[in-house]
Amino acid sequence: MWFKNLQLYRITDLSKINPGQLDAELQKRAYVPAASNERMAAGWIPPTSHTPDIFAYANSGAMLIALKTEEKLLPASVVKELAEERIADLEDKELRKIGKKEAKEIRERVAEELMPRAFSRSHVLRAIIDFEAGWIWVDTASSSKAELLTQLLRETLGSLPIKLVQTQLDPVTAMSTWLEHDAPANFTLDADCTLKAPGDGGAQVTCRRHDLGSEEVKLHLKSGKMVTQLALSWDDRLSFLLNEKLQIKRLAFLDLLEDKLKEADVEDATAMFDTSLTLLVQEGRCLINAVIEALGGELGEASQGSTAAPISAPPPAVKPVEAGTVDVPW
Repeated sequence: MWFKNLQLYRITDLSKINPGQLDAELQKRAYVPAASNERMAAGWIPPTSHTPDIFAYANSGAMLIALKTEEKLLPASVVKELAEERIADLEDKELRKIGKKEAKEIRERVAEELMPRAFSRSHVLRAIIDFEAGWIWVDTASSSKAELLTQLLRETLGSLPIKLVQTQLDPVTAMSTWLEHDAPANFTLDADCTLKAPGDGGAQVTCRRHDLGSEEVKLHLKSGKMVTQLALSWDDRLSFLLNEKLQIKRLAFLDLLEDKLKEADVEDATAMFDTSLTLLVQEGRCLINAVIEALGGELGEASQGSTAAPISAPPPAVKPVEAGTVDVPW
């Protein structure tokens, strides 16, 4: 399991989240399948298959958690068709025109009746709570899904002091400068970017597998377009796509980390999982710090309160990993 996306939240007061109680609190809001008349259900599940009783999986000063959601799929067209039939029948029988309020109530009743026959779609959303560095990373490219996870976590814990990360330099301005001149130290421009002219209806250009140093690309900058997404590599270790909202997408190991993974002396899937999680946490921290530093540092100082209590490592014991290396994807 390897995170493909990082939606970042800064924990502004670590003293409000107790790692020693996190597992028990998540278990109180464990996932329960939606009842036949419910449209949606959400709850916490164990994030690993080999530890089915652990809801907060500890590793390298962080904890991995997982949220499962279930949504009933009830096409609006089906509800509308049946509701219109009932409204027409009622108007014929009672010789009157059905008003908007009553028609809405009929549609709601039809939806409730059809709900037990609706198909279900489930989704698992994972996140890492990094107590050592004071971050929450949600593995999603969707801001709304990330907000769903943090909202339920807030309800579960009673408090969740977090905020979206902000930097001294505007990401759009910084990325446009990098594209025009050069990437910051330890970063390399890859081959994808998106440029957009100012304004809601501004022209947009997407470059894929393109030489970003070419004059053709830079002409778009000269015409007034700004970079809203930029593909980068960091330190020959990770590749990713950074956007104007400071979201990290398409996160992937490069050969250097892939080789470290292959060299890891692990004997089974459980040990491989732990090695990969260690690698993810360690390298993810370094990448986040490097990106924020390239953007002039974090805007304002996060008040993280008292240091969180130590987090015990998950069973089984894992062979130590050298500093600077990370566990492999799971």
